[in-house]
Amino acid sequence: MLRAFQVGCGVTFTFGGLRINEEAQVLDVDMVPIEGLFAAGELVGGLFYFNYPGGTGLMAGAVFGRLAGTSAAASSHAA
Repeated sequence: MLRAFQVGCGVTFTFGGLRINEEAQVLDVDMVPIEGLFAAGELVGGLFYFNYPGGTGLMAGAVFGRLAGTSAAASSHAA
């Protein structure tokens, strides 16, 4: 007897990502900020490892989003 089951999947959280500094600038492999490149939300690495508390993905997006936006705006005014 053959049976079929519908399967769906989704990635709700990542545990890897880009390394950033205090201003949310993305760092290269030599730990040097990449000019004009900022990261926030799920792109930021190093926040969680084995597991994470519920709701922290949204909070990380809000916190680092504001930080990255503020830093990017300051960077654009300095140019």
